[in-house]
Amino acid sequence: MVTTTLTTRIPRSWVIPTQEAGSGRTVNDATLRLLTVLLSFEIFFQRIAIPVGGSQVQVILPITYVCAAIMVRRGGLSRHSGRMTGYLVAMTACSLSALVSFLRQKDSTSLTSLMLLLATYVPFVFGLRPADARALLPRLLDRFLIMITVLAGLAIFQFAIQLVGVPYTDVVKDIVPSQFLMHGFNTSYPVQYGSSLFKSNAFVCLEASFCSQFLGFGIVVCVLRNGGWWRLLMFVLAILSTVSGTGLLLLACAGVLLAVHKGARFALTALIGVSLIVLIISFTPASSIFAARATETSSSTSSGSLRFVQPYQRTWDSLGSDPATVAFGSGSGYADRDAAEFFRRTGLPLNYALVPKLVLEYGVLGTVTFLSFIVAMFVRGSQSFVLSGSVLVFYIVLSGGLLAPVVTGLGLLLVAWFTVSPQDSDRWAGDLGPPPPSSQPPAQRRVFSGI
Repeated sequence: MVTTTLTTRIPRSWVIPTQEAGSGRTVNDATLRLLTVLLSFEIFFQRIAIPVGGSQVQVILPITYVCAAIMVRRGGLSRHSGRMTGYLVAMTACSLSALVSFLRQKDSTSLTSLMLLLATYVPFVFGLRPADARALLPRLLDRFLIMITVLAGLAIFQFAIQLVGVPYTDVVKDIVPSQFLMHGFNTSYPVQYGSSLFKSNAFVCLEASFCSQFLGFGIVVCVLRNGGWWRLLMFVLAILSTVSGTGLLLLACAGVLLAVHKGARFALTALIGVSLIVLIISFTPASSIFAARATETSSSTSSGSLRFVQPYQRTWDSLGSDPATVAFGSGSGYADRDAAEFFRRTGLPLNYALVPKLVLEYGVLGTVTFLSFIVAMFVRGSQSFVLSGSVLVFYIVLSGGLLAPVVTGLGLLLVAWFTVSPQDSDRWAGDLGPPPPSSQPPAQRRVFSGI
């Protein structure tokens, strides 16, 4: 075994192996079925919302609560005292920052935003038993690959029918009533201004960028699980159909992590593969579009600038020189109100990523404590630092994921519920008691030296 300073156990093999569960097979099969249901909602129902007063909640959040409650009742999922402590510390710091902002008469302080923050991260206090986590993660990743293969097929199909002359239409919008669809996302977006060709979101994703990022995770998992070259090719073609750079950025970060873990030979092979893809694209009409996207952050109206440049600039300007604002922020919900005001003035969607949103709303106090909690949930005791690193990049940099259940849900299902460090194993046993009895006779289990 190799143990990092973050107590992350890294298998010597870069492929995540399959192994048997340590507790009852019946409990594990039932848990896997519920995790699969959650994963299917995470991927294929991310555009569906439940109206709550004047706002919306993504359907994945209440579904997560229901499935988590069932798993807790059956013994497949249990509360961890260490996770609970981290959650309480982070939420107390954010609540204190919000209270200080309210007492300072900050008009933008939103109680609804704070309550949603508290509710969104409750599932992070739970996790699987160590043996079950190691047994179920590979099986769930295999099912994730199947779902992403379907998503890739939809993305390619959506783009291909446009190429042969079928006009673009938002099929989901035509079927689902407006009040049950998430609002405020660029679901239908042309590949460039004035074009009749639209970026592919596989019909079901909130935006083409989300589709691109999910497909990027598909490639990462495909490599980790040795899912086959044909899937890799299919996922690459699907990412290209989204004409979105965020999935490529995710892949670049994951590629660096894989190169560190796998070694120079893998890095060289990956570099050659990427070079071939770039060479092929250079001979197609898409080359000019991707070239323009690569330099778009220099334009204040581009999606790259609205996602990766202006939110950080506005955060820096908003903090000013007021020490209290730097320490406690401007109140929960401030970033959303600022983005809404920016859209009313310019018609452009400003996308606050996790860090600028946290700093704006909860200051240094809330940001430091919350990020410490999240990094611990995604990294400490992870079965794959490549997967954990990719989730962190997706969560912190590429998406505005602080209050987005579709973002936090993916982190839960791919990493957080499966992270248990060696030092925590005894603590889990003390918290949870003996494992549930198996309804079947114990089977001879294979021992994998790589995990």
